Amino acid sequence: MGRGKPMKTIVLRGLANASFLVAAIVMFASYQKVDEESFNFIARYSDWNGFMFCAVVNCIGCLYNLVVLIIPSGSQLWKTVIVLDVIVNMVVGASLGAGWQTYLMLGEGNMHARWWPICGAVPYFCAKVLGSLITSTFGFAVAIALLICTLHVSVDPFLVGNQS
Repeated sequence: MGRGKPMKTIVLRGLANASFLVAAIVMFASYQKVDEESFNFIARYSDWNGFMFCAVVNCIGCLYNLVVLIIPSGSQLWKTVIVLDVIVNMVVGASLGAGWQTYLMLGEGNMHARWWPICGAVPYFCAKVLGSLITSTFGFAVAIALLICTLHVSVDPFLVGNQS
């Protein structure tokens, strides 16, 4: 009788999937319009490439983890899952770097480039983006933990043989 997927794998993939999905939804919903006497300002995630990259990669991470959850336990596709886990985690890490750096620019600005901070003017937008980045970072940490567990089981030479 074939062995099924370990429960910790299912739980960790489900957590990563849920956090990537929530992060993408919150990022796509981040929008704020400010009408002051002297100016009108609209802030949305699509105005900054770092946030767009982060939102799209969160969707990719969510879909990837969903597909991996659907793969049967005896399939030959499991041989490529570790490699794809590494690739997806690298892309998610790069998108998080871009997203956090863009958020830092929004919050603190860059006085040398005369880019003033805007989080004081659009606090709800910045709060939504921050929530999305924190949720995505949590999903990334869960995905890295899953990758480490998978590598430990598949590469550890002491686990070769019967486990009775």
